[in-house]
Amino acid sequence: MKRPKICMACCPGGHFAELRLATKDIDESKFDIYWLMFKSEHLSEFLSTRKHHFVMNVIPDKKWTWVVNALQSLWYLMKERPDCIISTGSGMAYPSIFFGKFFLKCKVIYICSAADVTSPSRTPERAYGHSDLFCVQWPEMMKVFPDAKYIGVL
Repeated sequence: MKRPKICMACCPGGHFAELRLATKDIDESKFDIYWLMFKSEHLSEFLSTRKHHFVMNVIPDKKWTWVVNALQSLWYLMKERPDCIISTGSGMAYPSIFFGKFFLKCKVIYICSAADVTSPSRTPERAYGHSDLFCVQWPEMMKVFPDAKYIGVL
């Protein structure tokens, strides 16, 4: 029997830390999980025992980085074919969310950063319409995203 495949898409650093907290109770033996992020040396030990792929980090004022990231994201989506994408952002994860929903009809779970207290950054604004479950960590964010689920601070 095929195990459901999950793409964990996030930036290394705070987004990674929040995604690990949010998914700490997932039994990795019951799912086929892979991590998608840009390369960072401080996660090399963690990733050494897990399936992972690296994409280019996007630089907002350099549009070519978005194009490269989008092509890489699409390549890994077609290669892996996840059933679900779980993400805490940031912008480097958005192409996977968009293409995963559009081409593969993936379920998308997006968790807003705890740094977004009263107003969102760009990625949650973009991901909101593509998410099957959209979670916020502050009650104030329910005004911005009325269909979100308030989960409290991780």
